[in-house]
Amino acid sequence: MKICPHCGTTTKDDSQVYCLMDGTPLVDSSVSEPTAVMPETERTVTAQRVRKSGTGLWIVLGFVGVLFIGSLIGLLMYAAYRMGTESASVKVNTNTNSSPTPKPTTPKPTPQSSPSVASSQQPSPESSPATTTSSSDEPTPISWSTNAAFVREENGLTYTFECPPGGTPGTVWGSDAYTADSSICTAAVHAGKITLENGGVVTIEFTAGRQTYGATTRNGITTYNYGQYPHSMIFK
Repeated sequence: MKICPHCGTTTKDDSQVYCLMDGTPLVDSSVSEPTAVMPETERTVTAQRVRKSGTGLWIVLGFVGVLFIGSLIGLLMYAAYRMGTESASVKVNTNTNSSPTPKPTTPKPTPQSSPSVASSQQPSPESSPATTTSSSDEPTPISWSTNAAFVREENGLTYTFECPPGGTPGTVWGSDAYTADSSICTAAVHAGKITLENGGVVTIEFTAGRQTYGATTRNGITTYNYGQYPHSMIFK
């Protein structure tokens, strides 16, 4: 039996030499097995499937790459935000620490029980008034840093002081009723009794201490809050 190697047509006529379909020389089927030829359409479909598979792989890889880059950018932005927030917090704390700090809200010992504290609050010897132990109507010259710690702090006692002109504000705690260790002249400006430019004569009276002292701004002077203090002073 003979077979056409091109179209696969077989014939039992051993005398036939050429294929009647396409003229291709016939071969003996017992000598050579016909070669299977893949149709062109199958080869095309197979190639298209390979290309599609490769394209899908690249799409998946591209999507994963975009997710990775997006996550990296997000982490960098978050780190920058945290650094900016911490920097701003440090600046706020620095500004807060550099501002004037009011006195603590815990009671302080009276000047009589802490001589060293009382002496540190007194002005320099050149401007210090003589120590007073009782009420007096005669004005005693004092400086703008002088407080009432050098006199006897007893409820009902009154003292008259003279503040020099051209004053520099000191520290004051309270409003209307002031802690006895506040600057006398500065508290008098806050109370509207004198001015920084002109100074003047003021009279204070000791009253009972308070549980708390409020802060206000008056006549260009800003006072501070304070807690409990054993003695207060008011202006007559």
